[in-house]
Amino acid sequence: MPVFYVSSRLLRFVVIALAVAAAPLHAQGPRPADLEALLPTLSGVERARVLARLVDAYRLDRPAQAITYGTQALEQLARTPDSAASVLTLSEMGWAYMQLSRFDEAVASADSARRLAERTGQRRGQARAISNLGTIAQRRGDPERAVALFRDALVIQRSLGDEREIANSLNNLGFVYSTDLADYPQALAQHLEALKLREKGGDSATISLSLNNIGVVYGRLRQYDHATQYFNRALTIRRALGNQARIGGTLNNLGDMYLERGNPKRALTAYAEALAIREKSGDPAAISTSHRTLALTYLALGDTVRAERAMALAEEKGLGLEDKGLLVGNLLARSSLARARGLAAVAQQSAERALEVARGMGSRELTRRSLETLSAAQEAAQSNLAALKSLQRAKAVSDSIYNETTTRRIASLETRYAEEKRAKELAAMRRDQAESDLRAARQASQRNAVIAIAVILGLLGLVAYRRRIEHARIAEQLSITDPLTEAKNRRYVEQTITADIAVSTRKHLQAAQRGLKPEEADIVFLLLDIDKFKEINDKHGHAVGDQVLKEVARVLRETCRQSDVVVRWGGEEFLVIDRFTDRSLAAMHAERLRSAVESQVIRINGEMAVRVTCSVGYAAFPFNEADPEADSWMQVIALADHAAYIAKRGGRNRSAGVATRLSAPARAAGAITTAMVSSWLENGTLLLEDDVARGRAATPLPFNQRVGR
Repeated sequence: MPVFYVSSRLLRFVVIALAVAAAPLHAQGPRPADLEALLPTLSGVERARVLARLVDAYRLDRPAQAITYGTQALEQLARTPDSAASVLTLSEMGWAYMQLSRFDEAVASADSARRLAERTGQRRGQARAISNLGTIAQRRGDPERAVALFRDALVIQRSLGDEREIANSLNNLGFVYSTDLADYPQALAQHLEALKLREKGGDSATISLSLNNIGVVYGRLRQYDHATQYFNRALTIRRALGNQARIGGTLNNLGDMYLERGNPKRALTAYAEALAIREKSGDPAAISTSHRTLALTYLALGDTVRAERAMALAEEKGLGLEDKGLLVGNLLARSSLARARGLAAVAQQSAERALEVARGMGSRELTRRSLETLSAAQEAAQSNLAALKSLQRAKAVSDSIYNETTTRRIASLETRYAEEKRAKELAAMRRDQAESDLRAARQASQRNAVIAIAVILGLLGLVAYRRRIEHARIAEQLSITDPLTEAKNRRYVEQTITADIAVSTRKHLQAAQRGLKPEEADIVFLLLDIDKFKEINDKHGHAVGDQVLKEVARVLRETCRQSDVVVRWGGEEFLVIDRFTDRSLAAMHAERLRSAVESQVIRINGEMAVRVTCSVGYAAFPFNEADPEADSWMQVIALADHAAYIAKRGGRNRSAGVATRLSAPARAAGAITTAMVSSWLENGTLLLEDDVARGRAATPLPFNQRVGR
């Protein structure tokens, strides 16, 4: 019997060929390098299918190579037809053409894929081609058509139950809503739904895409810390996967955040790395964007010579491209650079052209930016009336984007996503524990392998323990609710307060420009400290103390408006956040809260009745209405805390608030100490309101006289 020797290389080809033949064309399969190595061994339709997969693999990082492979695939498919391979090839060649800004060819290719898929009944391929046409429309500056196409694709994908492609369409919709239409709650809703599906599927590449695009939303909302966290998470995954085009995009996004936060040196590092990656991919729009962001960074560093060089390269790379968003960005950067060089006429002309294109696109975000840049250019040209009108129009657009409804919807979406994720983690913990218990019971019944069972149980116990610890850590991290009182916790405040503060600050600044007093623009922080809580614990036990905390939290929720937030701030302290109110009502609300707690009879086990009182301190943001950005929200809470201490020092069961005089001298920045507050009260920098609603005379003790809380 003859013996056959098979080389390891040939065996590898056989394995890969079998994998390619068995897998659907749209599924993930062997690595591109393995597929390329296989090509010389293939012919006919098998070769065309591998070429189609290579088009899909290279459309992002190596679009020119993807088109070369696609051309070869179509030539082969003309001789040995395969409709599925043809649809994939045409659809993803459309994307590759788009990457190279060859938009007419991109539309023709993707539309051919759509028509072929529709004719041959390939609904999955049809949806993908429609989705690619949507992305091309968005890049060409037609966001409304892009949304319509993405929704058409989504209808097909939902009917097929294709969660991977559903997530892709949701992601695309979210990107258009955030980048062009400035509908940030809608954008975040789409991205969070996509992220949930992608986390369920466990695909790291698509998870990183959702994380990156959620970062874009928070960047647009000017929540730069939040945005940077999402970008860094996306970048970590993308570096591990080696997806160069995506790495470049996230690096550029991080550079934007650093530049917005006033750190041009760090932005320069991120932008330079992004440019190096993008130059290798050959995507002219991405390269133009990188040169433009470098120009703005050099401008921020005061280096107008290098800024001018970078801007010239940006305009050269973007010349002739149909990417209208890129054109607007370059025009706005040119306007800023011309203004810095004293070329007011050029600055104004560039900004006017940008505004014209942005309006034609229907992009609210680009329209707002164009109007702001135009106003600055008109001011530089000493056209002050025109500058004022442009700024007013920019503010009107900005108000339509950033408003209280937006803030509430964003906070609600964040909360719902975090709570759903926490519930899933807890459910997974319970399933893991149940499975561990079942395994232990089965193993215990196997009496003939006692030693082996003991070892297995020990290992399983260790794994289960580590898993429980990890799940508990994640659940705790995600939790935004105090488990005892069901009030919100500090993490919730840190996640949501930034947007409220931004709205409040903007309202005050806008009102000041018009010489008006803003309406419902204040955020009042009320800090409540339960009086003599330690005595309750010492006398009745901690179980009674816990019941008191629960009841006080309930009373506060029932007393507050639905839009207000009740927070367990720590120990026996609660923070109530009056959102978008008038500071003149703060004393009244403080007294209402104090009175509600005082009048509540707390019954323990139906027998014991406990009454408690509280001391309330309050302060409003912005603390200084003449300079809304002078104090942070944490500083205002610190002032409210000091006011609560004054109320407690004055006899407990009282309320007190602090405010500032409009003409008061500037206060020191940083942490606020007891000594500082005492000094400011004495020199008149701060005003004290003490039990105004109850008409008590203010009889404060010396400020440094401490009392027990």
